[in-house]
Amino acid sequence: MTSLSRSLQQSIRQWIDIDHWNHPFGVTLTLKQRIWIDNDRGRHGITLTPEDGSRNLRHFLNVLNKQVYGSSSRRFGKRLPVIPVLEGGGTKRLHYHLVIDCPREDLIEHFPSMVIQTWRQTLWGYDQTHITPCDRGWVSYITKFRDKPDFGQSIDWLNCHNPH
Repeated sequence: MTSLSRSLQQSIRQWIDIDHWNHPFGVTLTLKQRIWIDNDRGRHGITLTPEDGSRNLRHFLNVLNKQVYGSSSRRFGKRLPVIPVLEGGGTKRLHYHLVIDCPREDLIEHFPSMVIQTWRQTLWGYDQTHITPCDRGWVSYITKFRDKPDFGQSIDWLNCHNPH
């Protein structure tokens, strides 16, 4: 890796400061690589693109935000803090590693099942998921260079929300 890449990695790791988050969870969400659509011309397969994955993640986060914040998610733009990183491609299944903050004590126990159930209900959501409380070690893991064709573009900036 070049010194520029290492500098970018270090800056991103500093920016993802979860020390002030309430209850951060490390989340892995795997995507279906192909879906099948039936229409009047028959059955057609659609292959996943990174853009499809990002749209699917946005939908997932919108639904999860609504579950956590109710109508305030839409009316006042209340959103969960989240840092999503896309990995895979080629021969490796596309998947997201995320840090998501659980903002309320009363949700901590139920939060993992909320995340998993919501993900599985999305169009591209695949059954392989993992969620566990996390710390800065998870941030280091998701910002590794391996399994990212372009490190700078691996963070899904369109779905990123880091309020601190």
